[in-house]
Amino acid sequence: MKITETIYKGVPLTLGRTEKMIDTVIENRNSMNATELAQLIGFDTYRPVVSMLRYLNKVNGTTKPKTKKTFKPIKTAKNTYSNYYGEAKDKARQLIAEAVMLTKRQSSNVLTLPADKWIMEKNIIKQKQGYKFTAVERDKETYQKMLVNLVSNQTLMDSVVSTANKSIGEVIVHDSEDTYSSAILDYCGFIDSFYDEINDVMKRNLIKKGGYVAITLAENDRVINNSLHTNSYTNTYVKNCCAGEDVTGAKVTNDLVNILVHNNTGYQIVTKFKYRDKRVNMLLFIIKRIDD
Repeated sequence: MKITETIYKGVPLTLGRTEKMIDTVIENRNSMNATELAQLIGFDTYRPVVSMLRYLNKVNGTTKPKTKKTFKPIKTAKNTYSNYYGEAKDKARQLIAEAVMLTKRQSSNVLTLPADKWIMEKNIIKQKQGYKFTAVERDKETYQKMLVNLVSNQTLMDSVVSTANKSIGEVIVHDSEDTYSSAILDYCGFIDSFYDEINDVMKRNLIKKGGYVAITLAENDRVINNSLHTNSYTNTYVKNCCAGEDVTGAKVTNDLVNILVHNNTGYQIVTKFKYRDKRVNMLLFIIKRIDD
C-alpha cells in the first residue's frame, strides 16, 4: 500500500513538523542560524531545523539568495551542545566527578553521555581509577568519533563496559533495578525532551542506593508560552501552576526537576549549580538515591 505524505511548502509534515513550525523557520531564517531557530520552535538540537532547511532550499520562492548562508555549520561533533570547554563547564564537571567518586569503584557501572571527547570520564579516571562506564550517544557521526577516541586510549578502553549508538531511553528499556552505580546525563538540552527518560531512570530505580544521577539542562525561556509547544511539560506546568506569575526558563526547569524528585520516593537533590555555557544558561542537578 502506498502512503502519501502531506507536504507543506516542500517540507513533509512528518517527525513532528507542523505548518506553523515551517512558517516560523521561513520567516526567521535570514536573521537566525539553525541553532537559534531550533530554540525558537522548541527543539533541543539544530538537526531537525537543518532537515527543514534542506527541503525548503529545493523549493522555488523559499530558497535564500546564494550569497547568504542558511546557517553556520557547527564544526565540532554534532550533539545537543557544541561547547566542550570553559571555566564554568569545568566546575560543573568537577562537581559531577566528586559525586561519582563518593561511590564504590568495585562493581561500578556509570551510565554516561561522553560525546566524542570523553572529557568527563577521563577526568574521573585521572582522579580515581577503577570506575567502569556504559557509554551512550544517539548521533551516529558523534558516536563514530567517540569510538575512534576510545580505541586510541587504553586506559579508557579498560574502563568502558559497553557502548551504544542509541538514546538513553532505548538503552535502559530492558534494564532492571540497580543496573547502574550512577548516571551522568549531560543532556545540555531542554527538559521537555528528556523528562520521560529521567523519570524512567528514577521510577524504576536503575541507579543503586547511594548512587547519583547528574543532569545537565539548558534553561528553556524560548519554549515558555511557545504556541508551537502548548502541550509540552513546560507549558502545561506554566498553565496549571503559575497563574499570574512571572516565569523564567530557570524557574520552570528547576520546578520540573523538583517535581520529578518529589514524585519518585527515595531521591534527594544534593547539588544545584547554575552556569553559562557559551550563550546558553545551564543548570546542573545532582540527585542522590538515598542509601537507607
